Amino acid sequence: MELLRLELSQALKRLDLALYLAWSDTRTRYRRSVLGPFWLVLGTAIGVGGLAFVWSTLFDVNREEFVLSLTIGLVVWYFLSATIVESSSVFYNSRQLMLNLPISSFLVSIQLLMRQLVNFAHNLVVVMVAVFLFPQHLGFENLIAFPGMFLVALNMLAVIQLVGYIGARYRDLEPLLAAIMQPLFFLTPVIFRPQQLGANEYILNFNPFAHWLKLIRGPLMGEVPPVETWLIVVVMTVVSWIAALWMTAAKRRRLAYWVH
Repeated sequence: MELLRLELSQALKRLDLALYLAWSDTRTRYRRSVLGPFWLVLGTAIGVGGLAFVWSTLFDVNREEFVLSLTIGLVVWYFLSATIVESSSVFYNSRQLMLNLPISSFLVSIQLLMRQLVNFAHNLVVVMVAVFLFPQHLGFENLIAFPGMFLVALNMLAVIQLVGYIGARYRDLEPLLAAIMQPLFFLTPVIFRPQQLGANEYILNFNPFAHWLKLIRGPLMGEVPPVETWLIVVVMTVVSWIAALWMTAAKRRRLAYWVH
């Protein structure tokens, strides 16, 4: 318990360092480019534009409604999938930092989460453009997306910590997760809306991505997420944090050997 307390307290004390490292990573990635991090925005905008044209034609749906739903869905999906895939190698990629400094593993996880949140914030520009073009869903319900995003981010931090330890021990986890994300994209209501499944909509109850997505996209589409969705995500968050804390307490002393 003492080890766990130190891990958490050290991470909370150095949140400024995690933010600095996250922002530095983003700047380094786009050094000497003209648009810098806004290449993320351009890539997302191109992806949304292409998919919106093709899939709205195939589904024969209202294009205005579909474009906004798809835009939000893709931006949230990019955040969720990139966070989970990168979490499998988060400690290995930071091994030089962890082997040379007495740094908390939670701080490394927070750094990854903050970097993905920076990317998410850049992609929100595309969402704001879509909302400006199709403002029929603007309302006070949109504000519910903020607590929804906070709860999802809290869940993601626990997932990063848990998957990070497993990935440090088993290096095959990263390509495995990358392979799983491809079919999972089509099983998550990113391109389609849950109600389009009709009687088969219950299948989405077993997909955590569907619940995370609903907490963010629903309010931005003028829909208040049902209580059961909040409860499911809260339960997932609690379970994830229990598992992450247990993993940290049990395996922290072995982490240096795993990433060496």
